[in-house]
Amino acid sequence: MKRYALLVLFILAAVWLAACGGAAPTPTAQVACANPPTRTNAAQDDVAAGAVVVYERIGVGACMSEAWSFYPDGRITSNINGKTAEKTVPADQISTLVSDVDKLGFFKLPSTTHTACRDCFTYYITVKTSSQTKTVSAVDGGTDTPTDYWQVFAKIKHLTE
Repeated sequence: MKRYALLVLFILAAVWLAACGGAAPTPTAQVACANPPTRTNAAQDDVAAGAVVVYERIGVGACMSEAWSFYPDGRITSNINGKTAEKTVPADQISTLVSDVDKLGFFKLPSTTHTACRDCFTYYITVKTSSQTKTVSAVDGGTDTPTDYWQVFAKIKHLTE
């Protein structure tokens, strides 16, 4: 009899403790990006103006639009959600960037475009040399982007910091 009384007491205590937890919190609605960013003509326009590398990053879920343009004279311009800035690095860093990107086989890389997840970014890298111009796109979170693309990305990103 004592055994059953102890079991009943244990069950009542478990029910009482479960009731103390209260109601589950109401999930907050995720705020959608009011004006989702889209790709602009930044790459075409800046290459026409002399840029040798243009890096673009678009994140619809993050409501982020970012473009960086690299010029042979060392000038780097940026436009992040409409806020523009400019900085200068030694010109040889830009020529080294273009050379390194070419050595990584950028002009042979395929684009990997597919629908990005809500929290993923789509990237576009455009490179221009004296003989060719190419844009390659990628989406993070995917497994189909070549490793060399991310090595190119890292070299570019280094100069944006």
